[in-house]
Amino acid sequence: MTIKARRSAHVAARNLVGALRRQSARVGAETPSVRGAEWRVAVVATVNGDNTVTTEDGISVRRWESYLSPAVGDIIGITQSGAGSWGTWGRWASGPGHRSIQTGTASLSWSAASVATGAVSFPVPFPTAPRVFVNLASGDGAVARWSCRAYSIGAVGFTAYVSAPASASTSTGSNIPIQWFATTL
Repeated sequence: MTIKARRSAHVAARNLVGALRRQSARVGAETPSVRGAEWRVAVVATVNGDNTVTTEDGISVRRWESYLSPAVGDIIGITQSGAGSWGTWGRWASGPGHRSIQTGTASLSWSAASVATGAVSFPVPFPTAPRVFVNLASGDGAVARWSCRAYSIGAVGFTAYVSAPASASTSTGSNIPIQWFATTL
């Protein structure tokens, strides 16, 4: 064998080794059983009826039992098994355009009444109507015995309703703080 033929065979072998390395790296990166399990963050695009959600990048993910109220826009953690199956343990944080928990204080004023109402808007709309809890934070005189509740609850807000006890007469309230807590969890 001539020197030129040996060099040519050596170059071909080196090129083959390089091609095999690149191919192995590509297969390893694309095949879950080779690269192992992984996790990442995703955003829910669709909530499906079969206990799965579809992410914005098209991955169908089975949701675990602890992820009770999936909603479009939720930011979720997803994990892939070594066999390629995807699962989500649930909502991580705020999704685009909503938060799963919001709180605030609204002020209500009324004059010579035994009931009063006031519209309260959420700072950021929820994807669906949340559960809302309210508290009459303070009040002077007869107003201290009044009670408070939320009704007409929707994705963008609710109506705060305050009322005097049945035995009380009318009273006046000025800038009475109504604390509220809303959640989709």
